[in-house]
Amino acid sequence: MGKLIKGPWSLTNDEPSDLIFPSNDLEYVAFDVETTGFNKNDRIVEIGFVAFKNGKVLEEWATLINPLRDIGKTNIHGITSSMVSAAPLFEDVINDIFRLINGRVLVAHQFSFDARMLIQEFNRANTQGDIGKGFCTMIASRRLLAGTGDSLASTCSELGVKSIQAHSALGDARMTMQIFQHLTEDEQEVRPAFVEYQKDLNPSRILGREAFLSEPNDALDRIRDFTQKVPFPTSEEKFVAYLLLLNMAMQDLVISKSEQAELDHWANDLGVTKEEVFSLHQGYLDSFIQAALRDGVITIQEREMIELVGKALNLPVSIPNGPQPIQANEENLSVGKRVCFTGEASGFSGNVINRGDLEALAAKVGLHPVRDVTKKGCDILVAADTSTMSGKAKKAKEWGIPVISVEKFITYCTFGK
Repeated sequence: MGKLIKGPWSLTNDEPSDLIFPSNDLEYVAFDVETTGFNKNDRIVEIGFVAFKNGKVLEEWATLINPLRDIGKTNIHGITSSMVSAAPLFEDVINDIFRLINGRVLVAHQFSFDARMLIQEFNRANTQGDIGKGFCTMIASRRLLAGTGDSLASTCSELGVKSIQAHSALGDARMTMQIFQHLTEDEQEVRPAFVEYQKDLNPSRILGREAFLSEPNDALDRIRDFTQKVPFPTSEEKFVAYLLLLNMAMQDLVISKSEQAELDHWANDLGVTKEEVFSLHQGYLDSFIQAALRDGVITIQEREMIELVGKALNLPVSIPNGPQPIQANEENLSVGKRVCFTGEASGFSGNVINRGDLEALAAKVGLHPVRDVTKKGCDILVAADTSTMSGKAKKAKEWGIPVISVEKFITYCTFGK
């Protein structure tokens, strides 16, 4: 039956050795889940899959799910209790889901969250299998399209992909499939799922939802639009996974007790220490402040937002009088650019500088830290030694990506130019 399903697959240290890069020979299945929340006791209320190969849809499948509990934030997913009252239970459709994903690479926008919720449901049903290692289009978007933010809608907008029933599981899965075609250059290794299913079992009953349009919440929309512009102060995958969940909790600029407990559990699952969490929170707040300062003015609404962020994170808020974003220079290092680091860096005093500190500094002045040098996903490489022949440096030189010293990078970030 394979290994007992566990997670988060894309972030574990003991990743299998049989990983491969995406190719046209593989079949994929884009999926999305709508949930009652993001805690360990939360449930899936809708799930959708789109199987495809070489950009051609092979099949689609979606259904509402009765979570046997309260429905959660209807204003986000548009699903009401009455809509799921006659829907199947998750365990009723597991065989259909296994048939859909077996032998295919899973693709999701914010894969670590969607896969985690899926895995929790599989574990509740005491099933076994291996979902492989999936492809996260959100991670790819952050690397290749820096500045577009986290949301599926903003990535679709940047790539010219038409919005299809946003915040419905099947609609989001369809859009995820389309943006995947534009993001395969991102160097994410993958592996297909392996699960066993009963081939002679009839398909389960499903229940789709009618198009549902909730009343728009302008305040929440403004918050989401703003947080999408905030660069994460790190490129480390486990830290990004934590910050993505933090972003979800911060959609209303308040972290409830249950959300805080789940963030703590998530950090523990990822192996993120309390000290690292504090540093990530501080970097998140700093990035929030600098995003507000980019136009040189912090409005009353932005100041209120920043103060709420600080309160939610239990951090003091100190807003500078003027903007600090980096200015354009001869190396083309300016706000929104994607920057990667290589080598063990030293400061002006000779002390070793942690790469995490450099990435936090980059985010603070409006730059987007990235983990790897890719042709379309990196604008600047910062090297401890500009003469280095590291793999990152070779790629940068091959593709004409500027390589600058740590000293010059710190100077630009400190003085703006």
